[in-house]
Amino acid sequence: MAFCKWIYDFYTKGNVPFGINNVLEMKPFSELSAEELAMENLFIRWVRFPDDPPIRTFWEGWIVKYPAMKDTVAKARELVLLASDWKTDSLSSQEVNSIWGRIRNSLDIITERDTSQPKMSAFKETVTSTSIVLGVISMAVIIILAFFFFSIINR
Repeated sequence: MAFCKWIYDFYTKGNVPFGINNVLEMKPFSELSAEELAMENLFIRWVRFPDDPPIRTFWEGWIVKYPAMKDTVAKARELVLLASDWKTDSLSSQEVNSIWGRIRNSLDIITERDTSQPKMSAFKETVTSTSIVLGVISMAVIIILAFFFFSIINR
């Protein structure tokens, strides 16, 4: 659970509640090819945001620890920069207008369909909402029970 919180904090706030090196050294980055390394989120974050202190410190220390990987890191870095720099071709104003026209037409069709169908009564809407909530709660209870069942079996 702590690892999940760390990941959430890491990606949302940039906060790392415990040493990043402890977590990152668990991954065998030294065994990856340039292509595989270029697909690692933490490596991408370092290349795209080099001023992020914990990430920068980790990767600079990692390169010192694995000097044989310098070429692999350089190739992976180049791949990330190439992928990050990719831009789609811009659309012409005629294409943009065409897309907006199709969106408007779709919205008009949806609006016409909604006004032509009778509305559900308040009772039916309540029953539908309640049954959805009960279904979600039931699934959560089943998952929790399954977790406890399997944890007891694995002892």
